[in-house]
Amino acid sequence: MQPPQTVQIDSSMKTVTSLQLALCGLSLISCLSEGAVQDLPNPPPVDCVWGRWSEWVCDNCTKIRRRSRSIEAFGQFGGQACRGSIGERLACIPEGTCEAPPPPGCSPTEFICESGQCIKMRFKCNGDFDCDDGSDEDCEPVRKPCLSLDLINSEHGRRAGYGINPLSADPRQNPFNNDYFGGSCERVRNPSTGIMDRIPYNVGVLNYKTEIKETVSREIYEDSNTLLNEILTEISSDVRVGLSFKFSPSEPPMSGAETGTETGTGTGTGTGSTGGSNLSGNLGIEPQVEKKNIVKDVSSYSTIKNKSFIRVKGSIQLSTYRMRSDDLKDTIEEKKITDRMIQECVKVGISAGVNAGSADVSGNINTENCKKLTNTTENTKSGKAVVDRVISAIYGGTPEAAAGMKTQLTKEGILDMMTFQTWAKSIGEEPTLMGSEPEPIYTLVPLELPNANDLVLNIKRASTEYVAEYSSCKCKPCQNGGTIALIDGECLCLCPPTYGGLACQNYNLKSKNMDTPPAVAQIGNWGCWSSYSECVGGKQSRTRRCNTEGLQRASCVGESIAEEYC
Repeated sequence: MQPPQTVQIDSSMKTVTSLQLALCGLSLISCLSEGAVQDLPNPPPVDCVWGRWSEWVCDNCTKIRRRSRSIEAFGQFGGQACRGSIGERLACIPEGTCEAPPPPGCSPTEFICESGQCIKMRFKCNGDFDCDDGSDEDCEPVRKPCLSLDLINSEHGRRAGYGINPLSADPRQNPFNNDYFGGSCERVRNPSTGIMDRIPYNVGVLNYKTEIKETVSREIYEDSNTLLNEILTEISSDVRVGLSFKFSPSEPPMSGAETGTETGTGTGTGTGSTGGSNLSGNLGIEPQVEKKNIVKDVSSYSTIKNKSFIRVKGSIQLSTYRMRSDDLKDTIEEKKITDRMIQECVKVGISAGVNAGSADVSGNINTENCKKLTNTTENTKSGKAVVDRVISAIYGGTPEAAAGMKTQLTKEGILDMMTFQTWAKSIGEEPTLMGSEPEPIYTLVPLELPNANDLVLNIKRASTEYVAEYSSCKCKPCQNGGTIALIDGECLCLCPPTYGGLACQNYNLKSKNMDTPPAVAQIGNWGCWSSYSECVGGKQSRTRRCNTEGLQRASCVGESIAEEYC
């Protein structure tokens, strides 16, 4: 194995339950040796290629006209990335009349909300806003479901059920109205606050569970590509999109629709809608921004040679605090720095418990040891300090507490107890959805709705087209077993440790004491799926081709034909 030149420490989270908080940090550590690298030219750069804009279409009901365009090829090998908008919308004057679907009819025993929603008559004037517009509470409460108890909905219950964007793996708008209680008064005691929380109707079970675990593991990465590959794999959703991510919205939210100002369409955040709520802007430091920054920082080292990384992962699951630490290699022995010293300075090895709203944090950080890591003026054989840089990612907690901890980690590379304790105390106030088991949104369409089958088919088609539009199938293949990743409109090759270059074309001549490259299976990249064929015999099929451009004797793993029932 190639001796590492630089080590990096990263703390990120592993999901334990749906609601938890996490702390991440990355530190660069210098090493001493250097290996020769075969230097072959990079492939010609590939610039982004856009399709033509569609015709404008004005909606008679929303009075908004829209148009869109597709992406034919993403930027790659140093070419221009696809940063523009794939959709636009403007205010328009409809030529026809709006034919809105009629509201569902309510039975004589139901109350009709001003929005047309039907609720049970006994829900009227009960103190709860059972109508999505609140029109059922234009009166004095007669009989409250919880009687004299003054119970509130906790943030844990309110945020349950948030969906995810398959291209960014982040929480998005909630399709459930979790401020609806259905006339019931289910409750559970919150151990962090010591009071009873009311459980929304849509939440079947809400458990608060306190566990304290601490495990140690060894994860050393010889280069940034291996680390980046793992990070992207961990944050990807269960939707089969490969390593395709869109962290930065390319279409800003619409504004100025009344005046006709040209703007772009939003990409998944939007404003809260009837029966749902919006997660954006209410999470302190948002996971989407933090993930984007971590991926951006790590990928910036993809073309820098002689860099290795050590990763430290940690998570706080409400009242649970769990850390994982990593051992360092012999490459830092010259400075007599131990793994424990680095663990302490990047917040590893500190145990905490959250009980009844307070955090009891213990730890022993020797600031003199930390100076040996972060003092970049101290000379070593490589002319650098052991720790060159700390990159942190903090999910959850109040904005003030999270920002304070992130600032201290980024600037100083170490974390004092008071700063961490302040953040830990705020986790109950601002929890963050860190993981979920997603189901397709079309499963929420009630089958008794008129045209339910058409709605389901349209949602399926829209989801498929959305994922296919931003897919790594539009990238050229990597050489020597490299993995394709599509990040914010640019195709990247994540190379194995023994290879480098924009296409993984360069072999490290000192790898494993081998002067000639070993035999490597060349893996092509699947092209995009075709449209489905006509439905014949209850089945329809689609095909794709294996792209082996620039490779010799390459093949793709997987099937070239897919069938499904119709």
